[in-house]
Amino acid sequence: MEGQTTVNGKRSCKGKIVFQELFSGLSNKWRPEIKFAGDPDYEFVLYKANSTNLYVKDNALHIRPTLLEDTYGEGFVTESNGLDLGIVCTGLYGTLQCVQRPRAWIVLPPVVSAQISTTDYFSFKYGIVEIRARLPAGDWIYPEISLISRSELYGPGYESGRIRIAVTGGSSDQNRHLFGGCTFGYSEMARRFGYKRIASKNPWSDDFHTFKIQWKPDSISFGVDNQIYGTVTPPSGGFATLQNILQIDPMVAERWEGGTVLAPFDQEMFITLGVGVGGQMYPDLPEVNKPWNTDDPKAQLQFYRNKEKWYNTWGDKSELVVDYIKVFAI
Repeated sequence: MEGQTTVNGKRSCKGKIVFQELFSGLSNKWRPEIKFAGDPDYEFVLYKANSTNLYVKDNALHIRPTLLEDTYGEGFVTESNGLDLGIVCTGLYGTLQCVQRPRAWIVLPPVVSAQISTTDYFSFKYGIVEIRARLPAGDWIYPEISLISRSELYGPGYESGRIRIAVTGGSSDQNRHLFGGCTFGYSEMARRFGYKRIASKNPWSDDFHTFKIQWKPDSISFGVDNQIYGTVTPPSGGFATLQNILQIDPMVAERWEGGTVLAPFDQEMFITLGVGVGGQMYPDLPEVNKPWNTDDPKAQLQFYRNKEKWYNTWGDKSELVVDYIKVFAI
């Protein structure tokens, strides 16, 4: 029976497994990013496909952040010649995504990590996503397990929404809180309004968990280990009616009005897996003792200068380990 799910633009039968990854190796389903991080979260990371940062072992995907200076040498963060990623860069060549040179208070990202996506192979709209994974531990580390708009019909980046399947801060005081939810835009309200949360007695990085979302035309539900802990449902007039609450641009809300009630989450999305560090994923809150301020142009430098403190919290579990991914049509 034909269902509501579309895969690469075509309808799929209800109940069918439309995507499955068991990680016997890193297949051509995945495109690794090779670029400097930037919009929308400006994490303090250079994404590469190094075997130390991205590898498959024992039928599981491992993504581990390391120090830039471990790869390029002590002091390279401030090396005046900078780093040009060349033609292998997956970002926009000639921009800061592909070439960066330190000057004054601007330094290279202190961290090398990895991010992969199905952008060239698989995108879908509506369905059930199930991912078994162990989340990373360590100060200012966070997992990227997300669905990202393929067409960006409603605008670039967060203007077309992002569905976060599982997010948790890596530090010991944040690691017991798991978040899943929807990102609507760049303001702090738009980033957090659609988040749902569940707490645990033990850190989420201690063991593997099964994360699940059910993405339907009128709602998105978030669950872990067979427990649904939150559902994002649009108001009757759609998310565009929340423009003032979300603090988004009126032009963006107007574009959403041209979609369904679930817009911007009514377009095909692809799967992204990665590990980020720092940047704008961590808000400036009194209870969050960050070594940088989000809006400070010296944020990356401040983070680098604090290296001894945060790097001492990283260890064997400072990696995202993914056992499998399955996507079912509804």
